[in-house]
Amino acid sequence: MRLTLIWLILAGALVVAAVLSLLSGPGHVGIAEFSRGLSATEEVILYQLRLPRLLMAVFAGAALAVSGALMQTLFRNPLAEPYITGVSAGGALGAVLGRAAGVDGPVPVGLAALVGAGAVTAVLFIFAVRWTRGSVMSLLLLGVALGTLAGSLVWLVLLRAGPGGTGEAITWLLGRVATVGYSELVLLIPAVVVGIALAFYFVPDLDALLLGEEKAASLGVNIAAARAGILGASTLLAAACVAFCGVIAFLGLMVPHVLRLLTGARHARLLPLAALGGAVLLVYIDVAARVLDQPREIPLSILLSLLGAPFFMFVVLRSQRVAL
Repeated sequence: MRLTLIWLILAGALVVAAVLSLLSGPGHVGIAEFSRGLSATEEVILYQLRLPRLLMAVFAGAALAVSGALMQTLFRNPLAEPYITGVSAGGALGAVLGRAAGVDGPVPVGLAALVGAGAVTAVLFIFAVRWTRGSVMSLLLLGVALGTLAGSLVWLVLLRAGPGGTGEAITWLLGRVATVGYSELVLLIPAVVVGIALAFYFVPDLDALLLGEEKAASLGVNIAAARAGILGASTLLAAACVAFCGVIAFLGLMVPHVLRLLTGARHARLLPLAALGGAVLLVYIDVAARVLDQPREIPLSILLSLLGAPFFMFVVLRSQRVAL
């Protein structure tokens, strides 16, 4: 009953968010316009601007939440998520370096972001397995250091490129879904579907890893294959979002963490709920970004950080209290 109620609440919240997303923003398109029939301009606003933006927020939010859930299980760390661990910054560095090298087009830039995110993920995982032994603070500090290093290199590349386009790059680095169209969605949606499908394939292994790697191995889990598959899924989801939406903060931390508290740690329940919850949260944040400072828009990571930073402190304090 409780699980069904959570599904219904999230599904209803997504429907409301979708309606608000389609009706919010510059160029009024409301219920009255639908009743009398949309003009050509209103159809462009609705179907060419707002609908792809809504779909991008849905799939990007789902991807980031699932990526965060995978990282938290794999690293056995409640603070792990693409933004905090520096994976998103690594993806941004890969994308910026690719563009600086003359790479053009969504697919090559997306591959460059995947390489950057994958490099940071690999370093994190090697460090977590060989040195920290699951230490929350050690892994967090390494992720912060890697993210800071990658972010500094991003700014260095942008400064060397000159002032032209720097403002656009800053907006992208702070997260946005405003300038996407169907051509980007055609690339993002398959990447997200593949990443989430791969995550579901490893659900039994994810549940076993909650018991520890030695116990999981005794249950017949191929640890090396499970690590590679889970890492691949998490990195693909994070890199796809970075390539098209820039760096979006804290969503991958908050959504799976809250849902674990509500539904438990079984991944067959957690992953689909995380995908739905991530979609809901990012659509609402995008609506708020449009309406709070009209006619300007607030970057997504700014609003998410206002929620995520206090939540991050709560998780840290809770983890320390549990440890004591």
